[in-house]
Amino acid sequence: MLSGRWPRTTAEGTDVAALEAAAEANDADARVGLKAAVETLVADAVRAQEAAGLDLVTDGQVRTADLGAAVLHAVRVDDLGADGPITRAWRATAALTERTAAAVIPGPYSLGRRVTEGQDARARAEFTLELAGKLAHQLRSLQAAGCPMVQVEEPAAVAIGDDDADRELFAAVQSALLAEAPGLHAMLVIQGGSAWGAGAETILSAPYRSYLFDLIAGPDNWYLVRAAPGDRGIVCGVLEVPARGDQGPTLDWAARYAASARSRGPTRVGLANASPLHLLTPAAAQQALATLARAARLAVMEPTDAVAEGLDPRTFPTGHGRASRRRGRQPER
Repeated sequence: MLSGRWPRTTAEGTDVAALEAAAEANDADARVGLKAAVETLVADAVRAQEAAGLDLVTDGQVRTADLGAAVLHAVRVDDLGADGPITRAWRATAALTERTAAAVIPGPYSLGRRVTEGQDARARAEFTLELAGKLAHQLRSLQAAGCPMVQVEEPAAVAIGDDDADRELFAAVQSALLAEAPGLHAMLVIQGGSAWGAGAETILSAPYRSYLFDLIAGPDNWYLVRAAPGDRGIVCGVLEVPARGDQGPTLDWAARYAASARSRGPTRVGLANASPLHLLTPAAAQQALATLARAARLAVMEPTDAVAEGLDPRTFPTGHGRASRRRGRQPER
């Protein structure tokens, strides 16, 4: 699956960010063309994910330059009601594909840290919990609209560490966020570093059904993979961009190891990019997705079949079908 933003350039070469800048400068032509360009870009992102063979697609977060800022604006103008911007965006994306379409929201804990930097702990906690309640309404709206999955991005979780107040706040905020839509598949996304310092209880206490962990910038997140109950899904963020040689063995090892942890099984494991794709060209980003999709197909094969399909045979140096732990990043000790 795609994690994070897609390049904001259409397949035909239209730079949506440049159009936005021109529109903000009162260029009438840019204002007229901006909406159409954005919808074209969303369709391009969806088609790219379909073409790569991904079963789960998003809008690539291309509708706005900063999803967090857009959500905070919606909060300020009281536009997070029953049919708020996240729900509207998901409906438009779902209409473009027969695949499973997921919504993406910025996590309230990370948004709270962004807005309340420099404020005392009590003010930050009050703001963050209130924000979580408002976003919970959006999750309820998404569920009512038929959305099957929402990805909650909480990059600031990597900064919690051993701060007891922050640990408590993070756990309380996640529970509040999910409280109104218990039937919705919510996935917690943590990228940009390791959240293991916050402790498994902090990260895993809320009823998320799955997790996406960055296992390149945060190799200690493997401890969270091992601690997560076996009935929770794990998406391994392991694809590095730009690629450093053949990433097939690392991707294969990561998928198989996550599947073995807590007897999770391969049907509860996915693969995603660890590095962001939005700075790539659309063609390079699509190639990265194709690499992920191919690795996912190989990871569910018997080792001999995977090698026959082109996987480097050194992925299984023992010859007994066990992926070598030396091929992947290991938790630091």
